[in-house]
Amino acid sequence: MKKVLILQNTILHYRKALYNELSKDYEVTILHSGTHTVTEDDRYNEIICKKKKIGPFYIQPKVLSEVRKDHYDAIISMFDIRWINNLITMYIHKRRTKFIWWGAWVTDNKIANKIRLYLTNKKYSSILYTEDAKESFVKLGVDKNKLFVANNTFDVGKREKCYLHENKNMILFVGSLNKRKQNDVLIKAFDNIKNNIAKDISLVFVGDGEEEGYLKNLVSDLHLDKRVVFVGRVDDTDKLIDFYKKAIVSVSYGQAGLAVLQSFGFGVPFITKRNAISGGEKTNIKHDKNGFFCDDNVKSLEQILLKISNDIEYARKLGEFAYEYYTNFCTIENMAKNMAKAIEK
Repeated sequence: MKKVLILQNTILHYRKALYNELSKDYEVTILHSGTHTVTEDDRYNEIICKKKKIGPFYIQPKVLSEVRKDHYDAIISMFDIRWINNLITMYIHKRRTKFIWWGAWVTDNKIANKIRLYLTNKKYSSILYTEDAKESFVKLGVDKNKLFVANNTFDVGKREKCYLHENKNMILFVGSLNKRKQNDVLIKAFDNIKNNIAKDISLVFVGDGEEEGYLKNLVSDLHLDKRVVFVGRVDDTDKLIDFYKKAIVSVSYGQAGLAVLQSFGFGVPFITKRNAISGGEKTNIKHDKNGFFCDDNVKSLEQILLKISNDIEYARKLGEFAYEYYTNFCTIENMAKNMAKAIEK
């Protein structure tokens, strides 16, 4: 069995399923500077090392000594040039060991893009989060044969075809209540359409965060207390499914991250604005097929909410496509399979 070393800053909870899936075919070790994550149910190994911060840069002293052991057939490094040891690893790893970047993307920062292009253009392969990211690098001159796409996702756990549920009466937000999500715009849009949709349709927030007090005050000021509900944070998948079953649509107006994939995994369409903050997850939204992009104004959001709230069968159709899209492109199994292509080629 081939041995794979993955260099990370920490192990995020939603990545555990990916590492366990990869570990079915490889002996996987994650070297990181977070807290202990491995339990008796996990297949992957981990090495935890301290990190040092020098200005904007980070150093993980144990990385270089681990790489020099020549234990590994492949090294997958997160693409973050602030973590100095990852850059050094690119030059000191053994010849027989394959070096692979993971997570590069093109931004509006020209200097950062030049660095990304230089590193991606070297002889090593790169695993990207989206097909759009691949197209961007190819347009900049990177050999497409060195680029692999493992669609960024996470395991939603138990899945149900929530689009089939009989009672659809929620416009749903799931996530942290922070300023970037612009939930105040969602609340104002709901206030403007509330008299033009069924009276039993509620706006439901599942999550907590720094803006919770502000948002609750806004709801109170708009006299929406009977139509807007704050549930708090829900981590139990079985309880979370109950909200998606009743959801007509999920909305995160200002930021479209992994919540897009979670919504699709349960068969619920997703709405965000075109220029929403995103790590690439919003590229999974196919407008008017499994979700919507609205313009950067409350009126555009209102029109889409009206359209989908007043045609539940239409919402179900989009939800079904969202479920199928997740099944075909966004499962953990698919992500691991496409990462394996980079390891094996």
